[in-house]
Amino acid sequence: MKLLCVASFGGHWVQLKRLATLLDAEELTFVSTDAGQHHGAAYYLEDFSIRELWRGVRQLPRALRIVRRSGADVVLSTGAAPGLLMLFAGFVLGKKTVWVDSIANSKRLSLSGRAAGFFASRVLTQWPELAGSRVHYLGRLL
Repeated sequence: MKLLCVASFGGHWVQLKRLATLLDAEELTFVSTDAGQHHGAAYYLEDFSIRELWRGVRQLPRALRIVRRSGADVVLSTGAAPGLLMLFAGFVLGKKTVWVDSIANSKRLSLSGRAAGFFASRVLTQWPELAGSRVHYLGRLL
């Protein structure tokens, strides 16, 4: 299985890198929002918030190209909005998509996590009390 792992730089990136060490995939490809050193990312997206959706929409063609070029079977993200965009691109291209909401969201899913529930193959929370019909708890991941 080829996995495309996406996260905004910072806490989301740290969680993604930790989660990646637990994954059994034949190939991991990373997408980051850090334009500097990419920190091991093969691809880069401009960072934006979900409240600045227009900045994300203009990056959709790039997100679609990244998913195609990566040859990924699954797109996985720990957030934030750029990860949601990549999941949407994966959804459009018929890929399996997984959203892992940040461990920091203990009271309520993030806005991006709630949006992912409309199209992601699987939305995961790390808090059992946040699980519901579209959101699953499989235990603490991080």
